[in-house]
Amino acid sequence: MTAQHIGSPARSRWWRRTAVAAIAVGGLALSACSGGGTEDTSGSGGGGGGTEDLGEMTVVSFLPLESFTFTPEMYAYAGGYFEDNGLDVTLQAVQGTAPAIQAIIGGAADITRVSTVDVMPGLEQGQPITAVGTMAYASNLRVVSSEDDPIEDTEDLEGKTIGLGSIGGTSEKQLNFALDAAGVDRDSVSRQAVPVTAATFELVRQGQLDGYVVSLDTSIAIANQNDDAVVSPAGLPDSPERQVWIASDNYLGDEANAEKVTAFLTAIEQATQAIIDDSDNDFENVLQTLRDSGDFTFAALDDDAIAVEALQTYTTQTWIDESGELSLLENDPETWGEIYDLYVDGGLLEGGADPEEWISSDYLPAS
Repeated sequence: MTAQHIGSPARSRWWRRTAVAAIAVGGLALSACSGGGTEDTSGSGGGGGGTEDLGEMTVVSFLPLESFTFTPEMYAYAGGYFEDNGLDVTLQAVQGTAPAIQAIIGGAADITRVSTVDVMPGLEQGQPITAVGTMAYASNLRVVSSEDDPIEDTEDLEGKTIGLGSIGGTSEKQLNFALDAAGVDRDSVSRQAVPVTAATFELVRQGQLDGYVVSLDTSIAIANQNDDAVVSPAGLPDSPERQVWIASDNYLGDEANAEKVTAFLTAIEQATQAIIDDSDNDFENVLQTLRDSGDFTFAALDDDAIAVEALQTYTTQTWIDESGELSLLENDPETWGEIYDLYVDGGLLEGGADPEEWISSDYLPAS
């Protein structure tokens, strides 16, 4: 199968999907998608032709690549940006941030991105990890409820039963901090583990749930399919959270590996900017590249309405700093420290550490 970089010749980018990867973390086998490509001599694309071959790099995602939240990685792959920056990238998925972090620490993968609510506890305990760039400046979780009893802001969550993909996971942590910010008692909100799919909306209709927390892509699909669905941020994007790229200190300690990290972040930056630039075109070039590649298959990708709405949100509220003060992937040590303090106040962390020791801008692309 081929994936075409818009504006440049098509290049062969075969993926082999294996039933079980050789890499396992904590007993969990990782289902792998291996990416490699022929050498680019077109002189076009993210980094231009003739880029030094930096070798292989393994990137792990905390969920399967079946969501527009991973568009930067998918487009950097299918659009040739990794290859143009000298990288032969393998993308692998695990179920959850804990396995993703362990893959980095154990050397099974080279880089991943995770939420601060998931990585900061380990950093405080001394895990040898460094945050090397910021991918998301806000959460795109949404609360789905029914127009019979709508949840439109954080205060509406008080006394409600809310469905979550997992108890104690990332979404519940963000829910807790949103409640704290609004002055709503955490204990006033009951939680129930449910599948975070469109089908679960029927439990809301039946009154078994007052609402449930889903990803942006899923929330758009639910709203499009159900006239009685109410979708709201409910304060979740305002919770203290960033999504950061992380690598192990051991990996970064090797000069060649550090060069790969910078090349990787350069490719992600270029791909993200290309996605943003395609917004006036309703992301036609981006969607065509992803669809034509044959490497990525999920329902939202094939639905123009969902795809455009999701990408509009990601490119205007998530992957960019809405204040305009920070460039793509740029770290904000001041906000990083504020997030740490809020996590301490909220009981997630013990306190007393210097969070700026855990973050570095040394590997970001040169401005």
